[in-house]
Amino acid sequence: MIVDCHVHLPSTGIDQVWEWAPCTPDTAAAIRYLKRCGVDRAIANSMRGELAKTAAEMIAGNDEAVQAAREYPMLTPAFLINTDLGGDALAEMRRCHDELGLVWMGELCGYVGGYSYDTEDFAKAMAMASDLNLVVQIHSEGTEMDRICGEFPKVTFVLAHLGDSRDECRKRCELAAKHKNLCLDICGHGYQRMGIFELAVQCAGPDRVLFGSDYTINDPAGVIARVQKADLSDEAKAKILGGNAMRMLAERGQSGRR
Repeated sequence: MIVDCHVHLPSTGIDQVWEWAPCTPDTAAAIRYLKRCGVDRAIANSMRGELAKTAAEMIAGNDEAVQAAREYPMLTPAFLINTDLGGDALAEMRRCHDELGLVWMGELCGYVGGYSYDTEDFAKAMAMASDLNLVVQIHSEGTEMDRICGEFPKVTFVLAHLGDSRDECRKRCELAAKHKNLCLDICGHGYQRMGIFELAVQCAGPDRVLFGSDYTINDPAGVIARVQKADLSDEAKAKILGGNAMRMLAERGQSGRR
């Protein structure tokens, strides 16, 4: 089974699109392309949720992801918060976990939502993530992620992107070797570099490397092909392409389907 752990669904009524040229005007189009690429399941959030600056927008974005999963069984909804919303963000975490049964939060993307990771509100959100045993997928750079992993050792983090340069990739992989609560999401740029997946597995181990594409920004097909052709065992490839994500969901009481 191929599970894309990093998908952003388009949101109706929002003019902004992630693609450089509009390709997926709605969720139905996005699903068709995921299937064409060979993706069996996708852990997906909404553009509305990523852009949310108010509590109402945050809640609406998460409800949108949940509704999409009801309409398209291949989707597993992920939820998003804007930590600058303080108590409203904590209340939304509790609602998504306790009422909606969601266990995957992210991709937290502070530069998009306009919040940072060095505030008291962010720390409170991570403390709750620890208590709820959530997976927290996050866009961050190495030095900051080093601090976050150290401060919240009981949170399982999924660091999005392996990096654009040789040095950046190596630093992020070495960070996963240092912090056992850090997993690597292979999405974004750089996946085409020879040896990048092999280095990730060497540092993090095959159980902490996950296939994500960052679709609808990036194309899933190329990432899948690179994993399939990588100099890795068939067992490692199966874990990366879907086994690890499914295990992480199941460990928290959520199957791939809601």
